[in-house]
Amino acid sequence: MALGILMILFVTMSLISAAGLSLLYLVKNPGVRKAVFYVMAAWGMLTAVISATSLPENYLIERLIAWMIGFISVAGVIVYIRSAQEKGRLIARLLVTASVVLGIVNLFLL
Repeated sequence: MALGILMILFVTMSLISAAGLSLLYLVKNPGVRKAVFYVMAAWGMLTAVISATSLPENYLIERLIAWMIGFISVAGVIVYIRSAQEKGRLIARLLVTASVVLGIVNLFLL
């Protein structure tokens, strides 16, 4: 029973991540793209929090890795806010993408 619920959670989180990251790169409207960016940044932070808090307290290295994956998303938000050019915004989107993908991989596969 518990493994079935975990599988449903994995599929749901993977679908949300895939849909959000697809929208992040395919949407042309700057306002919608900005909203999707912030939602995906929060999603990357949330997956890091879930990953870090699901581990026992004595797994310090694994927990630090999970928190660092979340801070990649924070770095992406900082780069996005400070950047006025499209090149900087692309780097911010790539950082958030890395945070989301690594967060899902770390949460469910490692």
